[in-house]
Amino acid sequence: MSDKEIIKKLLKLLEKYKKIIIFIFLCLMISTALNLCIPLISKHIMDDGFIGGDKNLVIILALSMTGIYFVSYVLDIMKEKARIEIAAKIQYSLSEESFFHLMKINSKYFTSINYAEILNNINFDINTIASIADGNLFFVLTQGFSMLGGIIGLFIIDYRMAIMVLIFIPLKYIVMKSLAKKRKFLMDNYIESSQMYANWFGDSVGGINEIKIFNLLLYKWREFSTLQKRIIDKHKKMDMLGQWNTIIDKMIIQILIMFIYIIGANLVFNMELSVGSVFAFITYSAYVTGPISAILNVGYFLSGIIPSTKRYYEFLNFEEESNIGYENKPDNGDIAFKNVSFQYEKEKNVLKNVDFVFRKGMKYALIGKNGSGKSTMINLITRILEPTNGYIEINDVDITKYKIYLYRDMISGVSQQVYLFNDTIRNNICLYKEVNESILLKAIQDSGLEDFINEVSLEYVVGQNGSMLSGGQKQKIAMARALVHDKPIIIFDEATSNMDAYTDKQINSLINTSLKGKTVIVVTHKQEILKDVDNIVMLDNGNIYEGDYEELNMTSAIFREMINIRG
Repeated sequence: MSDKEIIKKLLKLLEKYKKIIIFIFLCLMISTALNLCIPLISKHIMDDGFIGGDKNLVIILALSMTGIYFVSYVLDIMKEKARIEIAAKIQYSLSEESFFHLMKINSKYFTSINYAEILNNINFDINTIASIADGNLFFVLTQGFSMLGGIIGLFIIDYRMAIMVLIFIPLKYIVMKSLAKKRKFLMDNYIESSQMYANWFGDSVGGINEIKIFNLLLYKWREFSTLQKRIIDKHKKMDMLGQWNTIIDKMIIQILIMFIYIIGANLVFNMELSVGSVFAFITYSAYVTGPISAILNVGYFLSGIIPSTKRYYEFLNFEEESNIGYENKPDNGDIAFKNVSFQYEKEKNVLKNVDFVFRKGMKYALIGKNGSGKSTMINLITRILEPTNGYIEINDVDITKYKIYLYRDMISGVSQQVYLFNDTIRNNICLYKEVNESILLKAIQDSGLEDFINEVSLEYVVGQNGSMLSGGQKQKIAMARALVHDKPIIIFDEATSNMDAYTDKQINSLINTSLKGKTVIVVTHKQEILKDVDNIVMLDNGNIYEGDYEELNMTSAIFREMINIRG
């Protein structure tokens, strides 16, 4: 994305607030017009009041000047209130846009970036982009009026000194352009360093137990020190560049004022100019050079926004899950894999030309060694992943033909890595669904959660990702959740791995009671479940084998090896 395209994106953000922006411009223009009168009033106070000895005139003009400043300050407050409103709305709209995109984004996005890095990038970029509504930028956009008035004022007083002021414009342009280019380079490096640190930080927090157990703190501290020093170094350079920008700007203006004093003194001593005219000239010079500085600084200002805007819109351009398709919910039926292959980037096929049908209402066990494709197969069914080749049908219709949320409304699941929200047990089971109390209590009983609920109640807050619970308790809540939501297809991915033997047995019995008539797919190597399901699907080197327990036990050495290892 080019810089020109990014600037168009930024201007489009402001387009929604045309009326408020027009109001801000009106406030600025009125304020600027009033302030253009100040140098002339100052000139008359100096020449006609103090030097001319007219005390009453001094009082009248001083009161007039105070009135102008008062009106200008009121306009500034009104303008700032409107501007802050725009900045807040932009920040909210960007946050909302990024949230919905993140919720719908293709799962591939999360394979190369962790949650800390995502949060850091989005927050940093949104805050940076929202600064497009900074007061200085609006000020700049109205400064053509101020410049025009200032230039007219300069030529009215003395054309020779006016030309001298205008000569300084190219000098300022060259300096500011050079600094803006440097700042963009530093900002790109700063964003890259911050992203690396956020990635490292998320990875380190995720592996906190390993850091403690293997005494890795010293090594992690060294990594922290290297990454943080790199960020701080970039930040220091940007801050210093900002200071140089300010100082050089002030130096150029001070040199200009020096020339005005010297040339103005000669004109005053030669009786060609009044003292008040010199001071008025200096003020009008500020009306010209101030906007020039601000206008030339727009490039410097945007050089800090452009890299963040570019990264933000690259994030928004990342592919979302497709939600185009039939408006009706699919009919429950057979789930058929039609010549399905899948491979992760630059890896060999995890699944190769799989043709298999999960029949409606039957119970299946899915087994295989680590990396054999069990989770891949589950993720393909739930449309977390899409096949590299081939397609999947439900009731003879390609599942991608349905809107994704309608398709997923047919599936419920319990995984080994259960995620619970930092909320009550009740809300983690119901998940925003209105559930009859008797149905909820039955699900709690069937999932083996009843004794724990009697101890703590349904209003017990489970903590971040169920941090206040054991692994078994988390899986029981997930099991109750699946029962309450009562979907026609239920997937258990090593769902009983953390449960005690009694609860394990209780849940296994559900397959032929509460879940009777539903399509059930269980990822497991437990023999008691394998003996009880209708069919076993075995994955090995991308290929698929099927049969019941007795059949596979008789014919497959690989099956017997898996059961001995994992049983």
